[in-house]
Amino acid sequence: MATVRLDQNGIPKGPIYETTEPVVHRSAVTAVDASDPVDTSGAVDCSGYQYCRFDVTIEGVDLTALTVQVLFWNSRQSKWFGGASRQFTATGQYALAVPDARGSIIFLKVTNFSGTSFSLSADYVLS
Repeated sequence: MATVRLDQNGIPKGPIYETTEPVVHRSAVTAVDASDPVDTSGAVDCSGYQYCRFDVTIEGVDLTALTVQVLFWNSRQSKWFGGASRQFTATGQYALAVPDARGSIIFLKVTNFSGTSFSLSADYVLS
């Protein structure tokens, strides 16, 4: 829950959102993920946070398309469920927002690639 700031008269000014420092989620990924992760190890635990932002760095040779998808963990079924996906058509640095993380456990999966080679790294920041 957000902390409320008060002005000099005790009137609420608005919520304060705490943001974490960037943390490595995936590093030097060079192949499409053949399947979903078998469990939540290596996933991002968003407990206590509403948003997750992935800072994605993509390098490669002749990259024409690289697609990532956010997976959400269903603890009752012990399965991953696919969320939104995004396709990148050039190397570079990108921010990928997950505005509905809301305490979920999430994972950034590489689902498709066209080109000669690629390397993907992703940090995450929670708020």
